[in-house]
Order: sequence, then structure tokens, then C-alpha cells
Amino acid sequence: MDVVAVLTDPHRTAVGMTTAAEPPIGHYRRGLVEIHQADPHAPEVASRLVALIATRLPRTPAEHVGSSSVPGLAGKNIIDLLLAADPADLSTITGALLELGFQPQIPAVFPATRPMLWGTFRHGSADYRVHVHVVPASSPEVAAMRGFRDALRADPLLRRQYAALKGAIVQQGPVDPVAFSNAKHDWIVATLGQLGLANPWQRRLYDDATSLEPSRLAS
Repeated sequence: MDVVAVLTDPHRTAVGMTTAAEPPIGHYRRGLVEIHQADPHAPEVASRLVALIATRLPRTPAEHVGSSSVPGLAGKNIIDLLLAADPADLSTITGALLELGFQPQIPAVFPATRPMLWGTFRHGSADYRVHVHVVPASSPEVAAMRGFRDALRADPLLRRQYAALKGAIVQQGPVDPVAFSNAKHDWIVATLGQLGLANPWQRRLYDDATSLEPSRLAS
């Protein structure tokens, strides 16, 4: 892999810099969902990740989406990134992400035509979990992810409602991510409809997904 820049963070190699022994993206560990206050460092972490991915995919820019992209919104503190991709480039994009150290989601919830890869990224003394959503550029999901983010940024009431929903789901303690996602599904679909971003092909992604419940925690 090419050395592109030197980063001041001593805990991880630079944006665009890695070695065969230690790629910049670390191993992902699944776990139960807990809700945390918004992390003020999340935008900086996302910016570093966007720059890192751009070293390999300059024509397919990543962008920060999800709760961590909304200032002040409590959430799982996972950095979600969207890559709106030409389907013809899917193999190239996936290969580049794998070379950076991202791993395929296991078990795979999303179809091969819309993969999600994940990993961890060191920033300062913290390791951040990262989800990279590679979505066909023509998919309504691209507009939905961007529109939901932008609406949450613009509407304090919507932010409070979403934060309250997530807080209620974990009120009794950490929960399985499958149960957490299903519990949010109907509210999110209804909200997207109110925003004019309804996706007629929207489905409950996690109906058939493998739960963490048998082991409580899995790698």
C-alpha cells in the first residue's frame, strides 16, 4: 500500500498510510446496544475516515450519515458512512475498503448489491466502530439517508423524539442490536414518509438476521 501522508496520532497510522502488518482499520466487535451522549469528536473522526477512503476511492466520496453526524443527538456512537456508488464499481469499491482493513458484515444483513462493511478506527485514545454503507447511487435509500440526517440536524423536536425513542428501547439496559433496529423501524419509516422520503421497497432489514441473544456478545 502506498504511503501518502504522515499523521500526528501516535496510536494509528496516518490517513492514507498503512503497512501490510497493520491496516488503518481494525477488527470489528459486535456488542449489545447502549445509548451514549453525542460524542463531540465524531465529526473529526468521520472527516479522517472520509479522507482515508478518498486515498483509495477519490471518485466515490464517502459522507457522514447516521446519528453521529447530527450534533447533540444521543446514539450508539458508531460512525456511519455512506458511499453512493455506481453498481458497476461495486467490486472495485469493496476491494479498496477491504485493503484498508474493513471487514464484511457477518452475518450479512444487507444484500451483496448493497453491502455494508465495518471495522474500528483509532482516534486519540478511543477506538470507534465504523459502518460503511455502499449503496447504489440510484437507490431511494441514498436520498433517505441524507434527508433523514439533514432533517435531524435542522429540527430540534425531531432530534428529541428520536433520542427519546432510542432511550426508551434501552431503558432496561443494553439490548440486542437486532431488537434495537426492529424497535426503531416503524418510527423511522413513518418519519421518512412525513419527510417525503418514503421508500416503497423499504423492508424490515433484520427480520431474518442472526441475533446476539444466544451468546449475548459475539466477535
